[in-house]
Amino acid sequence: MTSTSSGSVAGQPGSEGALSPWNSVRVALRSQINVFTALLYREAETRHGQSFALGYAAAGVEPLVIVATIGVLFSALSRTPPYGHSLLLFLGTGVFPIYLFIHTSLRIRQPLNTLAHRNRFPIERPLDHLMVHAVLHVVSSAAVAALFFLGLYWFGGVEAAIPYDPLTAVTALSTLFLLGLATGIFNAVIARVVPVWDIVWPAIARASLHFSGPYFVAAYLTPSHRFYFGLNPVMHGVNWFRHAFYPFYPQALTDHFYVLMVSLVLFTLGLLLETGTRRYLEEKE
Repeated sequence: MTSTSSGSVAGQPGSEGALSPWNSVRVALRSQINVFTALLYREAETRHGQSFALGYAAAGVEPLVIVATIGVLFSALSRTPPYGHSLLLFLGTGVFPIYLFIHTSLRIRQPLNTLAHRNRFPIERPLDHLMVHAVLHVVSSAAVAALFFLGLYWFGGVEAAIPYDPLTAVTALSTLFLLGLATGIFNAVIARVVPVWDIVWPAIARASLHFSGPYFVAAYLTPSHRFYFGLNPVMHGVNWFRHAFYPFYPQALTDHFYVLMVSLVLFTLGLLLETGTRRYLEEKE
């Protein structure tokens, strides 16, 4: 009787040539990690050269400049902080979450623009580029924010600069990041259909700084004003973030569910629009 060489036939379970479902998942995951890592380093080197940390730290300096500018202006006018004892802390807890949303919504558009589509390798998918931009942006934003609040604590002597509820701070920033990500995806698709939107949205995004509560307390507004300001989900995110630093911060215009729902709705619409219009727009371009 003739015996088989390995006790199994090629192509059957147990043979060297066959891949189990687990092995298939592992190979696919390894391939995805390799693509993501390559894109991560390529994006970092392309945008800011070889100095990853210095380049992305420099990209997040804008919130620091805004806080310093408003702080100097308020000090010159002898303005006291609307809440708490530190003017810089109050401004920082408003400006940094707002700019997390603004910069995310602006930078996430880049992987979906026309030039990015033309320069993409077949193995690279739009979602890969979105995730790479998101990770790099989170790293740079977190580094600059940590530098500001820790510096305020160590050198400014502001003990409240360390949040008494870090989990609330992280949750609020994560939700605002999701809102910025969803807004960026949605606007990227709209801009490919209506190109002028690529110019209009950055102006709207930066103007939203003044309507999101960086230097005032929403609860102190009149009821009619609170209604209109309450339509802005970023305002709710700012108040949510401030609750991590101020235990008794007013609860008005702090609807966690509203911010999350707006984020999820925009995220879903953005992905559906991107998928549904991808082939049409690529043929058109």
